[in-house]
Amino acid sequence: MPSRKIKRAQKSIPRATKLSARERWLAVLAKFTLNMEAPASKRYWAPDFECASHDRIGDIQNEKLAAMIPYLYEHSPFYRAKFKAARLRPKDIASADDLAKFPVTTKDEMARDVTAHRPWGTYTPIDDRRWRGHGWMVFSTSGTTATPRSFRYTSFDRELWARTSARALYAMGVRAGDSALTCTNYNPHVFFWSLHHALNLMNVTVIPGGVPTERRIQMIDLYRPTLLVATPSYSLHLANSMRQAGFDPVASSIAKVICGGEPASGVSSTRARIEQAWNAELHDVYGCTEAIPAGWAFTCREGLARDPVSTHVQEDLQIWELVDPDTFEPVAPGGRGLTVVTNLNSEGSPQLRFLVGDFATFDYGKCVCGRTFARAIGGFNGRADDMLNIRGLKLFPSVVEEIVRGFDHFGNEFQIVLETEGVMDSFTIVVELRDAADESLQARLSAELEAAVIRQCELRPRVSVVAPGTLPPTEFKARRVIDRRRAL
Repeated sequence: MPSRKIKRAQKSIPRATKLSARERWLAVLAKFTLNMEAPASKRYWAPDFECASHDRIGDIQNEKLAAMIPYLYEHSPFYRAKFKAARLRPKDIASADDLAKFPVTTKDEMARDVTAHRPWGTYTPIDDRRWRGHGWMVFSTSGTTATPRSFRYTSFDRELWARTSARALYAMGVRAGDSALTCTNYNPHVFFWSLHHALNLMNVTVIPGGVPTERRIQMIDLYRPTLLVATPSYSLHLANSMRQAGFDPVASSIAKVICGGEPASGVSSTRARIEQAWNAELHDVYGCTEAIPAGWAFTCREGLARDPVSTHVQEDLQIWELVDPDTFEPVAPGGRGLTVVTNLNSEGSPQLRFLVGDFATFDYGKCVCGRTFARAIGGFNGRADDMLNIRGLKLFPSVVEEIVRGFDHFGNEFQIVLETEGVMDSFTIVVELRDAADESLQARLSAELEAAVIRQCELRPRVSVVAPGTLPPTEFKARRVIDRRRAL
């Protein structure tokens, strides 16, 4: 049944002209959560949205946008200032076609805003009064080198997260009666929390795995979960740890591995390793704290059988754009560009044209699964923030990952080490053997890896092949790049 919050918001729709900007926005959000408390069919959680025509999706986006813009303008000083700087008024953004008039919103802008207005900034429309009465949870970006960008999500957001994330899990084949081991310490990571509440809604048992790896191995053996939820790197680490402890992950109860936080299915060699390690389907999701905290982009079961893998973007929940990385102008249909997202699915963080910043190519044709949502072909594997400039050439760490994990002799851990020698960058790939090997085999593997990187990246690396267990194991998200270069 719908929650009390959603029921109250739904009742507000007939008298929408009398509502405040916030009440009207919540009423529109509630309107589009109808029929989302349970799956509508054996194949689709919400076929009215998932299989809607492009015209219908456009109508939903425009109706949501018409309610969201006044809400942001009234309650977010950050966005109000951006409107004024662009010499725009809310009525100038009447539909998705008008979005290109509004400048892209960047992480740097948000960082400057939160530095000037600690601790929350003014980019989200939740003030202290609203937070005291309706607050749910704070999620934030990393604050290791600067003030973290924090986001106050409300109890209304929690209801949305459960329902829209359930749609994605259902497309993966998750059903009532499954059970999930979630390998997280339940830190403020939006993927794990939205998944947790979605599993609750779906009557899927959750086994909180916020414990050491040894205990998680025991949980798999004792409780026999059918789903493993983890980062891609940790799923490989856990499988390796099971083998070392005398258990066989291939023979375990795990039927699906659901990953977030790092590229997974789109990196074919990583996908193959995970699926072989667990003898299980690999699914993954794509999102971000700022603008896609729930209702993520996701892989469907049918799409996994295609090469390359494709990732659905939930277009009724966000407006997705691809822009040129230099000009931020829209790319031509079928072109490759950086992801920009307008979030139409939040009270706490309905961001307008937020630059997520991953490279992608979209296909707008219907998927074999029947869903009409656009798909990122090959997934999202190259975040502009992660791109390395080495000797004037651009390199994505995911490309090195694809190459390294294509070698059966190499283990799951590797590092990219960048240093300055004289006036040049040095580029070293440190790879760990899966099993001990003699010097001749190490030399051959080193030469083969060097040749593969030169062939695919046009960069000559140094290669250091190290013994098993030399590199630190990944306990959550991998840190692959060690950049020790000095400014010249």
